[in-house]
Amino acid sequence: IMQVHDELVFDVPKDEIEVFKKIILDKMSNAIKTSVPLIVEIGEGKNWLEAH
Repeated sequence: IMQVHDELVFDVPKDEIEVFKKIILDKMSNAIKTSVPLIVEIGEGKNWLEAH
């Protein structure tokens, strides 16, 4: 895991990406209870550029 500004970068085996994305989306979206929803975007790729 690596933090870049307002992003988190993970190195995940290909066969675990979909499960991992669901977990991260849930944990990041519900990290804190607020009246305003937290918007979480997830990209994937072999490198940072491809993930955007």
